[in-house]
Amino acid sequence: MAEQLFASFILDRDQGLEIAIDAESVTEATPITGNIQPLPASVPFLEGIMHLRDSVIPIINLKKRLGLGATKYDRDAKIAVVMLANQRFGLLFDDIREVLRVEESLILPVQAALQSADYIISDLITLKNEQRTLEVLDLKKLFSDNSLFVSQAGSSKIQAETSRIRTYSRYVIFSADGHEYGIPVENSREITFLADIDTVFKTGFLEGALQLRGHTIPVMSAGALLNSGKVVDSESELSRILVMSTDSIIFGMIIDEILEILTVVNEDIFPMPKRLEQSVVGIYEPVPDRNIMLLDVENLIATQKELLKSMARINSDAEEDEKAAVAKARHLITENCYLIFTIGKNFAIELKNVQEIIERNMLMSIPAVTGYDSAVFNLRGKIIPVINLRQFYGYPQQENEENNFKLIICRDGKQVVGLQVDSIVTIYKQEQYYPTPSLNAQLQSKKDTLDRLIEFIGEKQITEHVLVVNTHNLINNHLRPDISSPNQTVKDEEIDLDEKSFHKTEQKGAKS
Repeated sequence: MAEQLFASFILDRDQGLEIAIDAESVTEATPITGNIQPLPASVPFLEGIMHLRDSVIPIINLKKRLGLGATKYDRDAKIAVVMLANQRFGLLFDDIREVLRVEESLILPVQAALQSADYIISDLITLKNEQRTLEVLDLKKLFSDNSLFVSQAGSSKIQAETSRIRTYSRYVIFSADGHEYGIPVENSREITFLADIDTVFKTGFLEGALQLRGHTIPVMSAGALLNSGKVVDSESELSRILVMSTDSIIFGMIIDEILEILTVVNEDIFPMPKRLEQSVVGIYEPVPDRNIMLLDVENLIATQKELLKSMARINSDAEEDEKAAVAKARHLITENCYLIFTIGKNFAIELKNVQEIIERNMLMSIPAVTGYDSAVFNLRGKIIPVINLRQFYGYPQQENEENNFKLIICRDGKQVVGLQVDSIVTIYKQEQYYPTPSLNAQLQSKKDTLDRLIEFIGEKQITEHVLVVNTHNLINNHLRPDISSPNQTVKDEEIDLDEKSFHKTEQKGAKS
């Protein structure tokens, strides 16, 4: 069945209004790069003009063009640069969503009887499995005055510009040790948090490893790869792990910050002097005095390839079924490791059950449903149920909870769930565990999810007993519509374990 490629953008966050544009018409998506200068006596929906590298482009306020009530944009708004009649225009959006392929059967025209003569939305795309509806923007209807499309053969300058052949590439731009670098989008797999890294097997150039959907990913610092082996300790709350792939290996690199995804004019790249095994293919200058080094990822890791391969497990996602992928997740790097998190007090979860960790995300409450499992969220096009662990275990809810939480994405076979927690503490290796003794009344109804505990030594060198959440029982025994949320709460000074009972029953468990 024929498919069409679209770029989608969030026009209005509050209304959930999503606009789709034929991807071939979009040359790039970029943040606002400078002041948008008003243009006197212009059409009402022209926000102004803006400098974009070597040219000036008009910026269209689509909220005004569509007649929405709220027409303002924040400073973090994005601009989709589109080609129309051999000219570039910028369309203002609240945010960038994604690029997606859509079957033609899902693209339905808007009935003419429902449109005014000044319409610019031509079709609707309904993705039923994601409960999303996208409105398709007809760029040719953007201006009611069709003089834009009149032949421009009389302008030799425009003819020269449009006859010039240009090619484009897309790069993920990041910073490391005070410099900016770019890698091709096709080499970039995903971005994740430093909390995901296991440093137990840190050695040499390796900072540790990352467990990602059945793959063990070796992780290096940017300094090891980009700065002749010099490791610079500059991690901050903006630091991330950029997961990359080549034909031969998948690996991660700790970087300072992800900056943007940039469309680069290939003809404007300043080439590097020719030499063998060149890791920098050229320098790109989007604005004066901003130099971005564009990298060849395969050459970048040439000297470290054998080291990376020795730590990595290269598996083919296409060749593995779900059961095999879960089995292979029990690798040496994550075996006996726990992710420590807080929900008023410390709890743990086995690291091998963790798929990823996500910063606070916009949760969607299910109408007419209450309780600990009454929310869902969109994980890259898949709707995932969320369990609020504070509510699940009967702890009081935090003030301003909607702005301060993390989501731990867990998988049990084909079932995926998000666990809403207060914060991530650390990843901790502990080979011994203990069966859980008697729990207080508050946790008795959830005892099947707390069947073991470990001894955790925190940063103040204080040993505490931390309950381990059994994700299998949590997902299979409690994530059901007919199970309601407990309403009981507990005072801060109450404890979950009967310490006397614990010391009587304490015994070493088998190695996990």
